[in-house]
Amino acid sequence: GVIAGGFDPELDELRAIQDNCDGFLLELEVRERARSGIANLKVQFNRVHGFYIEVTQGQLDKVPADYRRRQTLKNAERFITPELKAFEDKALSAQERALAREKWLYDQVLDQLQEHVPALTRLARAVASLDALCALAERSLTLGWCRPQFIREPGIEIVQGRHPVVEARLAEISGGSFIANDTRLGPKQRMQVITGPNMGGKSTYMRQVAIVCLLASFGSYVPATACRLGPMDAIHTRIGAADDLANAQSTFMLEMTEAAQILHAATPASLVLMDEIGRGTSTFDGLALASGIAAHLHDKTQAFTLFATHYFELTEFPAKHHAAVNVHVSAAESGADIVFLHEIQPGPASRSYGIHVARLAGMPAAVVN
Repeated sequence: GVIAGGFDPELDELRAIQDNCDGFLLELEVRERARSGIANLKVQFNRVHGFYIEVTQGQLDKVPADYRRRQTLKNAERFITPELKAFEDKALSAQERALAREKWLYDQVLDQLQEHVPALTRLARAVASLDALCALAERSLTLGWCRPQFIREPGIEIVQGRHPVVEARLAEISGGSFIANDTRLGPKQRMQVITGPNMGGKSTYMRQVAIVCLLASFGSYVPATACRLGPMDAIHTRIGAADDLANAQSTFMLEMTEAAQILHAATPASLVLMDEIGRGTSTFDGLALASGIAAHLHDKTQAFTLFATHYFELTEFPAKHHAAVNVHVSAAESGADIVFLHEIQPGPASRSYGIHVARLAGMPAAVVN
């Protein structure tokens, strides 16, 4: 219940009736056996007749005068006494009455607290802020985060940035260390075209850049060795695949809607994350849309952009766009196997390793061969 024990005697009594029902019946049975001399007398309950005292036919001559017959069976009689009847009335309604009493008491407490609500609200907000600040301070000290430096010039410079959630999960399940990566975006390098295999770490890298910028923007230390950030007005993301069945939007329609919102809203002071845009339609249309979106972000919006893609044709994009560069997540082959190094390196990826990933996923050999 909501109301603590000891606050209201009436509520305590009703709860005690519910909690101590079995104990009362056993005690009553012992007392009635002693009072009547009927050794096999039983005090019981069923949903039809409620509480009763059962006496076999051979012991009916010992039944006390205050017993009232409730039911006749072939080999026994069932009785009720004034004491048992009073307990029955209380017990059968105790739960309902306890809930009603508790609601009434709760309403009374709320009424008494009304005048204190503004002060309690201020206190709650202060405690919440203190809790958040303490948590950030503890994480910063425990995990070796650094204090970000804010500069007037536009740019994002992160040295050995990490994704705090993935890093903690790795340490928890395998004891492995997270592969930190650098990020440098500025007036002369506003866009990174990121290629590499699935599971290579493209999305994690993009997310960690956004997390570092977000943490820094509200005054926290950040998971990196060093961090310098220029003015930033927003972080726009188009990551992941999902549909919106309730509003009859397909995965591709939702992807295009979110991309359009980003193109309209982003500014040169924004950070934009685009993860495999255009994959929800045909290769030709998807490539054309991805190329067009990248060009718009580079030429018109001029936002700082991380643009992950599986369209290797887009690795030609930096050749015609001066502020774009190719980077890739590295992987190494070992015979028929592949090892993901999760390290961001300059230049485009050499291949996608899709067959290797399918083999790791347990795809039948007849398919991948």
